[in-house]
Amino acid sequence: MGREYLYGTNHHPGLWDQPELFKPDRFEHWNGSPFNFVPQGGGDHHTGHRCAGEWITLEIMKESLDFLANRMSYEVPVHDVSFSFHEMPSLPHSRIVIRKVKTLH
Repeated sequence: MGREYLYGTNHHPGLWDQPELFKPDRFEHWNGSPFNFVPQGGGDHHTGHRCAGEWITLEIMKESLDFLANRMSYEVPVHDVSFSFHEMPSLPHSRIVIRKVKTLH
């Protein structure tokens, strides 16, 4: 699957009303097709269409976000957060910069 293909799938105007907008209510009556929206692969994880590391990745993300939000302090200076739709991974042009990092006790 090409890089542009996944972006195109998740933003296809034939599949999504106003695909460029964040509208979580669009899933209220979603038909559940694993091929209309591909956040971590398509389909049920029991059929092998999902990332094998999905469950551990979700746990690592939860722990990381908890640490960033509750167990450390830092400053985030103003920087360029624009990114390219043609690069993988699609990182902000100036990356993510934090400074004055301190762990909280």
